[in-house]
Amino acid sequence: MLLTKFFDSISKIVPGSPLSGREEALARLNPDKIYLENVRSVLGVSSGSAQQIIDTAVRQGIFERYVEVVCPDGAVAASAKTESELPEIVHCWKEEEGHLEEREIPTSTLPKVTFYRMV
Repeated sequence: MLLTKFFDSISKIVPGSPLSGREEALARLNPDKIYLENVRSVLGVSSGSAQQIIDTAVRQGIFERYVEVVCPDGAVAASAKTESELPEIVHCWKEEEGHLEEREIPTSTLPKVTFYRMV
C-alpha cells in the first residue's frame, strides 16, 4: 500500500519505529483525505513534527495539499487544491423549527481545513 511505503520512507526522519503497533490505524486511513491529526496520531508525534513530515511529503511529491470549506454543521461544502479555487458561495443545510433549509453562505465566512491526498 502507498501509505505503508510513505510511512516507511519517513521512518528515516522519525527516530525509532514509527509504525510499530500502529499498522491497524494506518490501514484505516483514507489516502484521499489525510489530515494533520491522522499523521500525528499514527506516528505518535507532536503536531509540529507531523506538519514537518507532511511538508516533506508534499515537497517530495508524495502528498498533494488541498483545502476544504466546512459548513456550520460540520459538513464539507467544497474542496479544492487552493483556497482561491473554492467557490465564492457554498450551499449548507441548517435546521430551523425542525425543518432542514438549504442556505447559501459566502465561503469567506466559513472555516477552512487543510488536508492531504496521496499522489
